[in-house]
Amino acid sequence: MNNKKKVVLRFTIVAALSALLLILAACTPTTPQQEQAPAEEEQAAPEQEQPAEKEDKGDEMMEEKVAQVLNKIFYGDTWTWPYQPDKLAHMTRGKFYVTVQDEDKIAIIDPDAPNYGLEFVQTDFVQPHHPWIAPGMRYNVINFQSEGKGDHDAMAILDTWTNQIVKYVQTGNNDPFHMAFSPTANLLVTADLDPNAGRVHLFDTESWELVKTIETNGKQTRDITISHDGKYAFIGHQGYDPDNGVMGSLEVLDLESGEIVASFGEGRCRSGKMSNNGKYVLYSCDKNDTIIVVDVEKLELVKTIELPKGSGPFNISFRPDDKFAYVGLKKAGQLGVIDMQTFELVKALDSGTDTNSTYLHPYAPIAITTNDGTDTYVSVIDTEKNEIVYTIETAGKGTHNGQWSADGRWFLVSNRLGDAVTLMRYDEETGKVEWEADIVVGFGANGVHWAPYFCGAPELTTENVNQVTNAAPINENGDCPDS
Repeated sequence: MNNKKKVVLRFTIVAALSALLLILAACTPTTPQQEQAPAEEEQAAPEQEQPAEKEDKGDEMMEEKVAQVLNKIFYGDTWTWPYQPDKLAHMTRGKFYVTVQDEDKIAIIDPDAPNYGLEFVQTDFVQPHHPWIAPGMRYNVINFQSEGKGDHDAMAILDTWTNQIVKYVQTGNNDPFHMAFSPTANLLVTADLDPNAGRVHLFDTESWELVKTIETNGKQTRDITISHDGKYAFIGHQGYDPDNGVMGSLEVLDLESGEIVASFGEGRCRSGKMSNNGKYVLYSCDKNDTIIVVDVEKLELVKTIELPKGSGPFNISFRPDDKFAYVGLKKAGQLGVIDMQTFELVKALDSGTDTNSTYLHPYAPIAITTNDGTDTYVSVIDTEKNEIVYTIETAGKGTHNGQWSADGRWFLVSNRLGDAVTLMRYDEETGKVEWEADIVVGFGANGVHWAPYFCGAPELTTENVNQVTNAAPINENGDCPDS
């Protein structure tokens, strides 16, 4: 570390979009207008229903069975499908957005700019937790972690053209959390960590209006994955109180009917992902040291994978070919490797305290695994051999969240228990990941998300992605700089 440079700057709803949404779009500008953060109000009791107007609108939308297949490009967290780094690989200029949870701001980092282009956006609500890029790659949705205190229910919509928050939206219930976007509709489904209830919130991603809030049978919804046909949302639950019948199961929401149609497992099944081919979902049930495997089409439990006692399974990722899944065995300090043919744990690699998440390179057979504890490094995985090949020192403890740029050149990881993030570079000639810089952003860096520069189109689609210019727009209209 002594010879390192430190940068101190300091539905569809298968029922996707109906005629009602078209009317709504006509009445509401597609680009959100700047709004002031609403004054915080006393939170409604958990059992209180949403206002009748929103319930009515949601019911009408669910009754309309107008399917729409989106053509918007998406590259982000793998809770949302499709995962399309290949369509953005030619876009070599982009920027990382980092939520700095303890200082109520968002850091923006351009790896190719002087001083890494560091700038900040201050937020009107406390504890920005994660950025979630919407399909089309223009808007970042920022959730704020209330931690069950009931002090806010907000999310921010940040325009990556201007790096400004253009709108705050509120759910009416505290603590919106992890989320996923529908692949077939302009729909966002967000979880809610309210300890007193189980809810998911449905937002229209054209108007950023709350469409409907749906109650689940559990408490504290967490990881959400949506089936490739847009029909089902799989909802993990963090709440676990078996003495009072709260088992922390995985539930399945039919997005057309708005009903919970299946439930699987128990033992705080909170963290999960869907295989890249959309055939299976795996959710970790850490209180029971198990992983449940569910057939997405049949809605059937395929297997319960028994893990060593005290493993504490957590976040899950899949190799691109779906032959293996990787799970952070948080309590054991290991990375588990699951054979997706046999659904068995075949390896447990010593990866560090509170092993968290694994981030696979878009093209090369490597991945980076983070540790959410006191270690100050990440592990680099050879995904062909499923072995740790070396580690890279970071700027602090709690290497929490990270992402690769779509071209695979850059990886940025947050150090949640420090004041900096660590930037790494992938060398295509050597096939190695190398440390680039530690960049001071403030304490509590948490979520990380990459977005490309682009101009000349309001969003990226399969039709225009190869025609738009990979450059920052010169104004809020998205005009390109003169060539």
